[in-house]
Amino acid sequence: MKRWAALVVFSLLALAAGCSNRNEQPPDKGGLLSDGPAAEPVALEVSDLQEILASIDLAAADLTCFCEGAEETFPAENAIRAKDYLEELRAFTWEGDQPPAGWDGADLYRYQLTVPGAVLTAYQSGYEDARPLHVETGEGEGWFILPTVTEPEEQYNWMLYDTLGQWYGEAQAAALYGGEGVPLTAEELDWFEHYTESTETHYDETWGGFIVSATPISCFFTSQYNDPRDMDAGAFLYYCPDQGTLEAGDEAEFRIVQEKAGWRVGEDSHLASLEEMPVPCHRLPRSYINEILTKYAGITVEEMHTDWLKDALYIPETDCFYTFSSDFGPGTFLSCYGEKDGDIVTLWESPSAESGDADMLVLQKDGENWQILSHCPDTAA
Repeated sequence: MKRWAALVVFSLLALAAGCSNRNEQPPDKGGLLSDGPAAEPVALEVSDLQEILASIDLAAADLTCFCEGAEETFPAENAIRAKDYLEELRAFTWEGDQPPAGWDGADLYRYQLTVPGAVLTAYQSGYEDARPLHVETGEGEGWFILPTVTEPEEQYNWMLYDTLGQWYGEAQAAALYGGEGVPLTAEELDWFEHYTESTETHYDETWGGFIVSATPISCFFTSQYNDPRDMDAGAFLYYCPDQGTLEAGDEAEFRIVQEKAGWRVGEDSHLASLEEMPVPCHRLPRSYINEILTKYAGITVEEMHTDWLKDALYIPETDCFYTFSSDFGPGTFLSCYGEKDGDIVTLWESPSAESGDADMLVLQKDGENWQILSHCPDTAA
């Protein structure tokens, strides 16, 4: 009897010790401490993505560009318009998607937004034109796309990649070129972006559709210079908005132009008539060109360091320049970062993938206008 009682007491002590040991073990999360299978990752839904976007702290976010195997990372908040880009992402209409067929996670071109607890990757190639967003968190992952929406605001799948690309370009430019002056505000950068726009769109009632045309300021971005009086005449005029093209009834004027232009066609290489011209002939009065030069640079044709009347196709009898073009390729300047110093504003594009340099545009306030002082590469980075 005493032996049986002793065995019972020993068993109870052992059981108590075993319970005590189990209570001291850390909780088993996801089966890591058990012999069973790990917990399945959660499939993220649109509501999860929206929650991630709503909780992003820009001070703790980074943007990375992956380009043909190379990668570079910058703080997301460097971009002057970082808050605007984040709001764009939050305002998009999202749809859940499935992993693209054949996806290997190594697209040559992608942008990655990394925030505490989540990594959002936008792909360029599209995978059957889906242009997906891949989101990873500590709990799971998900795939999302931007469906086409036309009302109340237009939305297309490529807007996601473009938004992150523009955001990255501005963060990169700020990191590489900022520091000498006072950064522009988001509103100021928007204003200068509009001021330097290379195209404008208007509705043509005769044609019944929208027409995109070059702006006068685009001419200043067709060559590089430390002084606008050194601009290239041919490049400046080639895509300059014309003051009309020569048409039926302008044959006499065209014959004068042809005496200097010498545009020949046909097997016998004869001088083309107006009807035979394969491209339009654009008329640019010298007074009109001087108006553009004066408004945006405070100079005139007569003040250029080279003789524009000889460098370009200029006809004294009509006091006009003429160009021949049918394609469309105005000069461009895409402002990604800007600083002000008194009445001087300096704007930068993002660095070129080929050269690593960024074009820099310097302007000075002159009354109600901002006049261009220079347009040249910044090699400081």
